[in-house]
Amino acid sequence: MRFKYLFILVASVIFLNSCDTARMATNDNLFVPYTKDLQDRVISSNLDVKKIQFFIDQKLVLRRTLGNQRSDIKGGQILFENGLYVHEVIIPKYTPGVCEGIDGDKISISFELKNNDLKFAPHGDPQGAFTLTARNWSSGTGEITYDNATYAVKCATCADVAVTKLLVKKSEARRLQTTQRVVRGRRVSN
Repeated sequence: MRFKYLFILVASVIFLNSCDTARMATNDNLFVPYTKDLQDRVISSNLDVKKIQFFIDQKLVLRRTLGNQRSDIKGGQILFENGLYVHEVIIPKYTPGVCEGIDGDKISISFELKNNDLKFAPHGDPQGAFTLTARNWSSGTGEITYDNATYAVKCATCADVAVTKLLVKKSEARRLQTTQRVVRGRRVSN
């Protein structure tokens, strides 16, 4: 009898895990990169970019060292590593975000609180996709300002955080596309 319940439990766990894996595999088909071309269409159509739901295509880890004492931390987790406190903020793949503003070719996306945003720009990607911007790049990581503090940002699912792209759902991208038609005109009939 116990063997039967154990078998059912193990089979259920395997089944549920396979369903989750299948769902995650199909998520890649639901999104498209937010590109310069798409941004230009949004602006030329007078659409409000703040009403677009954005996502990121990689899992990001923001990390900063606090020193020997804890400070006021609003979110994330605090680790004790090599005698120092380390604060980490994790932004999972496909986390939804909203646009806080546009400055030139940069777009600020917030994934949690207002003013805790990441900046994306269409630089470095051959298709013009908006990718993460940072400063002081080194070995696939960069520095950003987040929650009024400097964090090292790295990609947990790729080798270089600079390839992290901003995404929109395919259905949203189709909605933002503008259609055109050429009017042939009318002639006077006799």
